Amino acid sequence: MRLADRQDGFAIEKTTCRGRAFLGEDVIRYTGFMGRTRSKTVAARYGKRYNVGAYEQPFSGVGMEFEPLGASTIDTGFVLHETGYWPTAHAWNFPKVFSPFWRVYYDYARAHGVQFGNERTLLGPDRVLIIPNHQRFDCFGDVPVPKLWFGFSCKQNVEPAQRMPIIVPVNDIILAYVTEFPSLFRGRSPSRRENIRRLSLSFLMYILNQPQIRWQESLPEVISAAVAAINARPADPWANPVLAKQAAMSTDGFIRAFRQWLHTTPAQYVRQVRIREACRILCEGDDSIERIAAGLGFADRFHFSRVFKRLTGVTPVLYRKRHKP
Repeated sequence: MRLADRQDGFAIEKTTCRGRAFLGEDVIRYTGFMGRTRSKTVAARYGKRYNVGAYEQPFSGVGMEFEPLGASTIDTGFVLHETGYWPTAHAWNFPKVFSPFWRVYYDYARAHGVQFGNERTLLGPDRVLIIPNHQRFDCFGDVPVPKLWFGFSCKQNVEPAQRMPIIVPVNDIILAYVTEFPSLFRGRSPSRRENIRRLSLSFLMYILNQPQIRWQESLPEVISAAVAAINARPADPWANPVLAKQAAMSTDGFIRAFRQWLHTTPAQYVRQVRIREACRILCEGDDSIERIAAGLGFADRFHFSRVFKRLTGVTPVLYRKRHKP
């Protein structure tokens, strides 16, 4: 095993060893990191809550939850799903993570890391790690460390050739931001939640403007037109052949192009838009679950509820109860 230096100056670790990671003289041991002895149902207890990891939906179980997956990104270019801070985050072993949303991680001490392929990158107080949507990676680390994280969706995508993870060196501005979060999470002010939300949005706006992120060019006209049509009429029966015909492309060619630019399939994108619209209706109106399901193109309320819970982590009824004014 050996340490290698990435071109951006940060130390990484390349290894195929299972079960341990060597950080200088410190040894971190974890179970089944690249094997099958753990699953995403394994949860670490944080106080009275459990960190279940955030795979298909962006809520870990131990963070502060905001907007669900599929919420609109029109105003800021991104939407915040979750902000979390834990002073003794441990058992951070989540294999084969692959999610339709972005993540930002900052650790106040060095012990945990992420692995892309055979390349490991450590978290620590000198860097912020950014992981865009639809990237496959593993998390590792058992030693308790203070951890700050964000889950969000972004309107833009990074270039396919962008190296993962994206590492942003900590400067005085970033340090000022991350110093504020622990006291906010410890506080009991009535405005605590809103203060965390505002600080999170400000921090992410700053992070997403860093030069280390290589943004993808604007969508081709045919893909942009398909996206606009789906957003305008989410309940329409958007089968792949229908979308491909409107784009004057073959079905296979359209699906490949859509995945290349949006990092998801047309069918998955349609589901996300429908659930986003369902969230709005649940919060703003009193329509029954059956009516919402029928109005958004779902077969029935049971199909709608299954898809809704898979993307948001809660049922439509519970979502309305939590978020309707």
